[in-house]
Amino acid sequence: MSEDLCLGVILGPHGIKGAVRVKSFTEKPESIVEYGTLHDKKGKSFDLQLEGQSKGALIASIRGMTTRTQAELLKGTELLIKRNLLPSTDDGEYYYADLLGLNVYNRDGKKMGVVKAMHNFGAGDIVEVVITETEKPVLIPFNNNTVPDIDFVKQEMIVEIPLGLLD
Repeated sequence: MSEDLCLGVILGPHGIKGAVRVKSFTEKPESIVEYGTLHDKKGKSFDLQLEGQSKGALIASIRGMTTRTQAELLKGTELLIKRNLLPSTDDGEYYYADLLGLNVYNRDGKKMGVVKAMHNFGAGDIVEVVITETEKPVLIPFNNNTVPDIDFVKQEMIVEIPLGLLD
């Protein structure tokens, strides 16, 4: 499991005074600021202050940033937090980062592939699995019916593929 988890990403600048647009991956997008100081992959710290929302993104100022030019340089920066600063998950709840790389098996024990990514486009969580035989990705709804079991000790996910999904 990763030591850092990504809580959001800077989409780009907003205005001329150094504010940025942020896509938050937290359950309540605006709660990203409640986690305190975040950092990037290089260890640079970011103290966000929520300024508002616009077009599905949060608008935030970052302490010490005062120009659009500074904000433009941060486009694409992932905002990370140390895993040990996050609360433990309840049964049936997972951090996306914990699912990446899990081996995927069907109920009969046949290996199907590996979890490549997790997505949520607004209609629920989706797991992206790269199928071993074809090396092609397939998107599977991530719910109790299609993913009945996850075993982190064995590093595996059991899936029940809906009929016709792989056709």
